[in-house]
Amino acid sequence: GLAANDSREHQYQLWIFDAQRDDRYPVDGGVFDVGAGGEVVVPIHARLPVSQAALFAVTVEKPGGVVVSAGERIVVLAKAAQA
Repeated sequence: GLAANDSREHQYQLWIFDAQRDDRYPVDGGVFDVGAGGEVVVPIHARLPVSQAALFAVTVEKPGGVVVSAGERIVVLAKAAQA
């Protein structure tokens, strides 16, 4: 249900909240775009090792993403499935 974006203006960025890390610093999972069709497969490219994924969030950020998100434009939250 994410709106299509113009990657020159903004991109979506995935964040992984690791139960073993401080919640203020989720792990960058990479940036992605949504095309006009609306369907997208989100590639996850964690920049740091993740021990226990607890929550995933998607934010709207500047092109290329950010190192630390202000978390002002969260568009999706999803709790990780428990094994």
